[in-house]
Formats: sequence, C-alpha cells, structure tokens
Amino acid sequence: MSQSWLPAQQAIPAASPRVLQMYGRFWDIVSLLIFNGSALMILVTHWGALTNRHWSVAGLLLAQGGLYLVCIARRGWPIRRRWLAAYFIGGITLWIIMGVLQPEMWWVGMTYFGQMFGLLPPRATLVGTLLINVLVILQLTRWDLAEITPSLLMGFGFQWAGGMAVYLFIHNVIKPSLERGHLIARLEAAQRALEAAREKDVELAALRERERLARDLHDSLGHALVAISVQLEAIQRLYRVDPERGSQHVDELKALTRRTTDELRRSLAGLRAPGLGERRLSEALPALCVEAGQRAGLAVTCRVPAAADALSPAVAETIWRVAQEALTNVERHAQARRVEVSVEVWPEAVMAQVQDDGVGLPARPEDLPGHYGLRGLRERVEGLGGTLTLAGADGTRVAARLPLIRETAAVRETQAAA
Repeated sequence: MSQSWLPAQQAIPAASPRVLQMYGRFWDIVSLLIFNGSALMILVTHWGALTNRHWSVAGLLLAQGGLYLVCIARRGWPIRRRWLAAYFIGGITLWIIMGVLQPEMWWVGMTYFGQMFGLLPPRATLVGTLLINVLVILQLTRWDLAEITPSLLMGFGFQWAGGMAVYLFIHNVIKPSLERGHLIARLEAAQRALEAAREKDVELAALRERERLARDLHDSLGHALVAISVQLEAIQRLYRVDPERGSQHVDELKALTRRTTDELRRSLAGLRAPGLGERRLSEALPALCVEAGQRAGLAVTCRVPAAADALSPAVAETIWRVAQEALTNVERHAQARRVEVSVEVWPEAVMAQVQDDGVGLPARPEDLPGHYGLRGLRERVEGLGGTLTLAGADGTRVAARLPLIRETAAVRETQAAA
C-alpha cells in the first residue's frame, strides 16, 4: 500500500494522552463487540443445527476480531502504516470470504466503513469506503451482477456520497484545530527547552564565577600571605642585629597588608555584586559605571541604547559581565583616569566595549596569574557564538561582539520605537 494512502505520523492530532486513550478504548470495545458478538450470535442462533458453514463464518468473525486486537487495539497512537495496511487488507479479505459463505453477514463490512473514517486520511477513506459499498452490493445480490438494480446503486451511492460529505466537512472543520494543537505542542516543547538551557547557563556561569574567585584569591591573597610570612621571619631576625632595617621591613609589611586588604575587599565586592537579573540593561549598566567611577575616582562615560533592553537574557547577562569584569580590571591594574563604556546594537549583532586611557595590557594577559576573569569572559562570550577582543597598545580596549539570531525582530522593533 502506498504511503500516501496512510496517515503520516506528524499528521496525527495533538491531544491529551488521557482523552486520546479513552476515545481509542471506546472504539476498541465497539469493534471487538461487533466481531466477537456476531460470532457468538451465529453459534447461539443455530445451536443444535450448526454446520461447517456456521463454524467457518464464526471463525472468520473471531479472526477479524483477533486481527483488530493485534493490529489496532494493542498499538500505541499513532498506529504505524504497516499495521494499518495489515489490518484493512487482512480484515476485508476475511470479510469477503465470509460474505461468500454467508452473504447475510454483509452488514459487518460497515464496521470497516466507520473505522476508515477514524484511521485513514481523506484520500484513502474515499477509495476504501467506495470499495466497501461495492462489496456490500455484491453480497446483497449474492455475487450475481444481473441482480444489481439501478435503485440499489442509487441508494448506496447516495448513502456513500452523504457519508463522505459529512466526513469531509467535519475533517475540514477539525483540521485547523489539529494544526493549532501541533503548533501549541511544539511551542511548549521549545519553551521547556529554552528554560532548561537558561537554567543550565545560569549554573555554568555560577561555576565559572566560583572558579575565577578561587583562582583570584589564590593568586592575590595566597601569595600575599606567603610574602607576609617571609617578611615576618626576616623582621624577627633583623631586629636582633639591625633594628632600623627591621623597622623599614615593618613599614613594607604594613603597605603589603593594606594592598592585600584592598584586594580582598574588591574580590568580596565582586562576589556580592548581583547579576543583571530582571533589571533593564539600559538602567543597570550606567548605574554600574557610576559606582565604579565613585569607588576608584574615575571619569566614566556610558552609552547604552534603548534597543539593548530587547536582547535575550543570556546576551544581556554576558554584556553585563563583560562591563563588570573590565571595570574591575581598570580599578585594579590600569592606573587610568577616564573610561568609556558603550553598547551598540545592530540587526545581526551587538557590540559591548570598555576603553580606558591606562597603562594597557601585557602580552597574553589571559595566561598571567590574576587574570582568570578575562579567561572566564572569553569562555562566556564564545559560548554564545561571539568573539572577545583585547587590545592594549594605547590604554586597554575590551570588546565583545555577540551574534543576534532569533531576537533580531524584537531589536528592530525597539529601535524603530526609539
């Protein structure tokens, strides 16, 4: 049987599993009652005068019921094409044999007539039900073509045409609802996938932040504590032979302790700093720049267009982290006086830049101790398909470019409104 005559799996309507199961079980019971009940009726009606023909007809009815049980009732929805082909070809063949033995059982064929409405697509239903009607007429006339009258043909013809008209009308009315059901199911699946991806991204970001903080504390506080321990041992020895030199070491130790305390405070401030969360990027990023400028005595300018508020949460969070890490590095290492923070949104991409007038970056800064934050930024940006650029020839420039795919339309609408 050609595949075009049987329903494709994606053409099966989306429905509640419980409702679909109850609907299927109802028709399973009806079909099995027709086949098995008819077999029992023949045996009971002719009890005491049963012939081989009666036993054969009852056996054929039971075989049709068994075929339905195997091919339809025990299969999960949607039913595969091969099971539908096996059922209708095998069942109708058994019914034809039964009709040759006992034409009075022609009405059993109407069971297949109704089942085609529920199991086959319109094209296969049109041909299949027409075939059933022809076979019913042949059985009514006991397979004698001379007995077929125009009135008989007209009666069954009108019956078939009327049934198909009702079927096609119902099918065309229900089809848009089925398509909406498929669309809703796909949208719900996509939403669940997006939520899972966002949760995974948040967890991954938290792990990276913990790793960065651990390395940062190891390279700053750990090294400083080692240096303090060595200084204390040196002071302990020097005070016995050269108190003045020992006093100089104490002053150096005080300065080292203050620097270490400042580093620890910055690390803790970075740990406590919240992510972007539900805040709008056009408001949160300028506030971050103001805080950094006041804390470090920097002249910070910030330009963020309103279109940035239409970016996806993952992209907006990454831009926020880029600005946060870059400003933190300016405070610690740049010795700068002015900083420019800017965000530019285009239809295909968004660019975030932080430019300062400080001492610039050393060669391969991501590989140096104390710069694990830059490595984490690169991983975060590249994880979204973007690129991170670090330039340190004249001051320091940190630029992150992120592609925009699904959110392009929303960004354009925001730009038009602005």
